[in-house]
Amino acid sequence: MKHYLSNEKVIYDMSPNNEPVIDINKGDTVVVETKDCFSNKINDESTTLADDFDFSVVNPATGPIFINDAEPGDTLKVRIEDISLAEKGVIELFPGLGVLGNSVKKARTKIVHVDGNFAYINNMKIKVTPMIGVIGVAPKDGSAPCGNPGPHGGNMDTLEVTIGSTVNFPVYHKGALLSLGDAHALMGNGEICGTGVEIPSKTTLTIDIEKKSINNPYIETDESYIFIASHKNIEAAVEIATRDSVMFISEQKKISFEEAYMLTSVTCNLVFSQVVNPLKTVRMIVPKTII
Repeated sequence: MKHYLSNEKVIYDMSPNNEPVIDINKGDTVVVETKDCFSNKINDESTTLADDFDFSVVNPATGPIFINDAEPGDTLKVRIEDISLAEKGVIELFPGLGVLGNSVKKARTKIVHVDGNFAYINNMKIKVTPMIGVIGVAPKDGSAPCGNPGPHGGNMDTLEVTIGSTVNFPVYHKGALLSLGDAHALMGNGEICGTGVEIPSKTTLTIDIEKKSINNPYIETDESYIFIASHKNIEAAVEIATRDSVMFISEQKKISFEEAYMLTSVTCNLVFSQVVNPLKTVRMIVPKTII
């Protein structure tokens, strides 16, 4: 069955206490309207983030979606079938935001026009790479702001959360309570100024459930398995993503930890997803050719 979910109901915290706005079944497809990370409030370059901007209300996520038969201990499998972008996105600079935020003296807005498969920035025509920045389930304990990533997903800002990928999440609560938002037309690894090309979207998902338990989100593409970890300390995030990858390789190939660790070191790639959120996100890319 196919469903449509408008962006009228959004959340700013992922929580088991959020009331679902729709319930769907395993195998169903849902088209989800998402707002940009600023709730579609910045529409021209004369509008910028004010000094008193409340960062607790960024990254509105549409949902939550209750998935029937999703139980704690399951894996929720979310295949991204399509990401249809709006015709206009925004890049923001704000003092203190991003890697070089201390060098930014005042807020600035750049409007980016999108036409088909291309974005136009200054005099450049750049092919878009649509992706979803925020997607996740209700966390195990308490609530998590949509601006934060974690084992539940959330604001992972990972480029491979894109068309054709399947994103896998641990399920902590009945129904999983899936929400998503914060689409980008373009974003570089790291998202170093704090934003990509922030843009509304219509994102099409197909939902599946697997009766197995996982600790952290991972993505499957045609070419790779991608293990994601987020932590306040980036070295800790690196360790989590590396350990998840090594253990996966060890289990899949039925080889020792030591053999898998060496194989990871010579064939896999560690990448920063984003380094600007309260928790930093990294990913380890494991090519399917070694599995």
